[in-house]
Amino acid sequence: MHPRQGFTLLEIFLAIAVLLIGLLAITKLTGLARRDSTQAEELAIVQLACQTKMNELLAANNRSTAAINEQPITGVRNWFLSVGYFSVGREGLLGIKILARKPAEEPAEADQRFELVRWVVAEPQAQPQRP
Repeated sequence: MHPRQGFTLLEIFLAIAVLLIGLLAITKLTGLARRDSTQAEELAIVQLACQTKMNELLAANNRSTAAINEQPITGVRNWFLSVGYFSVGREGLLGIKILARKPAEEPAEADQRFELVRWVVAEPQAQPQRP
């Protein structure tokens, strides 16, 4: 009787099955990683757009309190920027809220949001001059 050499057909099929399962798992993980990195890149652009808008508002000499509603953000798809002003309940303070929103693509999902809020010293109201 000669010693057995090589692999049986069953061993080869099992090895191929294990290899294929591993490759399928890696492929799935690669797709998830790509999706998550795209979302992270989008959020970084959105955060930068919000900070840029806040810096523009803070640097403006003539602070306008005109709200901005649903302005598209360049560089990302389906993200919108809104600017609102609110009273913070203390004399001389004004709140600025910048909201970036991406509407949900599926009805069961929630909107993606990013908010940036700052309190600033309000511009004094012009007092009528007395003669």
